Amino acid sequence: MTHIAKGANAPVPTAPLRIAVGRRQVPGAPLVEAAALLLDAAGVVRRDADLVFRGLPAHPSGALRHLGTGDGDGQVAEWLELDLPCVEADVRRILIAGYCDGAAFGTVPGLYAQVVAADGSPVTHYDVTDAAGETAFVLGEFYRRDGGWRFRAVGQGYDTGLVGLARDFGGGAAWTAPGPNGRPASGPTPLDGVTKAAAGPTPPDGMTKPAPGPIPATGPDGTGKPFPQAPVAASAAIPTPTPAPIPAGAPPAWGPFLDFEPVVHRGKGATTLTVDLPFPPNSDPVILQARLTDGHFRFLRVLPLGLDDVDAVFNNDLPEHHGRALLVPPPAGGPLKLEVAHSGNWELTVLPLTAARPLTPGTTRGSGREVFLHTGPAAELKVKASDRGSGWFRLHAHRGDGPGALREPTERLVHAWIGKRVREKPRIPEGPLLVVIDKSRHHWEFTVTPLA
Repeated sequence: MTHIAKGANAPVPTAPLRIAVGRRQVPGAPLVEAAALLLDAAGVVRRDADLVFRGLPAHPSGALRHLGTGDGDGQVAEWLELDLPCVEADVRRILIAGYCDGAAFGTVPGLYAQVVAADGSPVTHYDVTDAAGETAFVLGEFYRRDGGWRFRAVGQGYDTGLVGLARDFGGGAAWTAPGPNGRPASGPTPLDGVTKAAAGPTPPDGMTKPAPGPIPATGPDGTGKPFPQAPVAASAAIPTPTPAPIPAGAPPAWGPFLDFEPVVHRGKGATTLTVDLPFPPNSDPVILQARLTDGHFRFLRVLPLGLDDVDAVFNNDLPEHHGRALLVPPPAGGPLKLEVAHSGNWELTVLPLTAARPLTPGTTRGSGREVFLHTGPAAELKVKASDRGSGWFRLHAHRGDGPGALREPTERLVHAWIGKRVREKPRIPEGPLLVVIDKSRHHWEFTVTPLA
């Protein structure tokens, strides 16, 4: 791995890469969110879709996606995924930026950017040492040179937040009206607000709108470590296939599912919220992602209003929670009310089923509940899970062709009660199907091996 100083540059492979925008995990430190801007030869964005961040998580070309947050080893990072071979020819530079929620970057401990290869090995690393009162910060940029790509450490701050940064690079109407904390009005909102992200821009002719990217519970190598501080030997690297969106129109018999932009709810403590989406009667489920940002007790409880704990979407006390679960709408359709309880700040994001985490050959790690999409051939699924306190670990398959067929599981793959250590090898049939961890406070590891 190459450590570079401000202004220096280093070559990067023209291959799928992941980029961490991160900091040391210090109590009370500001939350840093990641963004990227795709610039043309004139150094400006071509359209509003060329700004990718948590509110607009996927570029129409499929070359760039916002993946979410990972933490471990005293570090926390937001991750972007960049597939350099898929970058459009008229994109000459790609800026990697961070922005803070109402705080200055001078108060962010250990701010850095790191580029990581698809196998988890680090490529290049830049530590920011001169941040001050800025609320947005361009950490680095990818740029074309001699038929390849290089990464430069930029280290330029902006005191007008993400709005000002985007405006400086030609952002259009979607980025000119500041929202709370200097953010775009269509972007995330403060913790006491609720926002429904605006519909994304129309893709260019001949392109389909990609599915939202999966949000990992861990870093790119699946270990929970957002970035290695030393080069990783090839023998130690854990290969993790690059997540991919569901191919357009495939399989034709599956879906169509309810399509919407991610809906983000933020709050603190106990409350009741309404998921106001146009659920039809007997609608297929959607995905609810939970993210806890603080709180002395990490207990999280989310359940539909009027039901008891057995029907809870989340009901556990994992110390680090970034889980995702199936959220089943009311049979009659219409809005869905949820009860939420947590001792501190929380963030809940409602995502369409197309955002399920791909379950592909190789090893995947995480904790708590998760929703996977399996589209490959029949396979053996090796499951290892552990929980110091013991408890339920339940894994189900959901499949079916008609509307509403995915509301209930069709096959139980693993069912462990008082499962301190779970070791199972269920067979999963040929896809498409959802593989859902619907009860767990375990740390788990899945290894998928296709059957002959």
